Amino acid sequence: MKSQNVVEQINQIIESIWTLLEREERELNKFKLNHQQHVLLTLIIREPSSSPSQLAKKMGITKSAVSQQLSRLEREGFTIKKQHTDDKRLFSIELGENGLMYKKELDSFYQQMFDKYYSKLSYEELSNILASVQKLQGVMRQESTQDNSETSV
Repeated sequence: MKSQNVVEQINQIIESIWTLLEREERELNKFKLNHQQHVLLTLIIREPSSSPSQLAKKMGITKSAVSQQLSRLEREGFTIKKQHTDDKRLFSIELGENGLMYKKELDSFYQQMFDKYYSKLSYEELSNILASVQKLQGVMRQESTQDNSETSV
C-alpha cells in the first residue's frame, strides 16, 4: 500500500508540473499551433532531417496523420521538405523560416524555465531527478513494447 501512495503522489506532482509548464508555455501560443504540431516541431528541432515515417513512429500516430499536420506546417512556413540526394523518392523535414523563429522562442522558453526553476536545484539534485525519470521512462517503454507485441499476436 505504501508504494501505491508514493506512486499517487508522484502522479499528482507530475500533473502539477505539467499544468505549471503549460501555463508558462502559453507565450508560445502566438504561433497558433495545435498539440500535434507543437510535438512535431519539437521532434524536428531535436532530430533534424527526420522522415515523416520516423516522426509518425516516435509520436505513435499514423503516417497520414503526420503528413496532414506537416502539410499545414509547410504551408505556414514552419517546415520544408528536402529531397534526399541519393533517393529522390525519399525526403526529410527541415525547419522553415517560421520554424526557426519557433525554435528561437522555444530555446528562450527553456532558458527562462532554467533561470526561474531549475537553477534553484543543485547539480546533484538535478542529476538524481534525471536518473530517476530516465529509469521510469525505460520501464514504461519496455512495458509498452511488451503490451503492443502481446496485442498484435
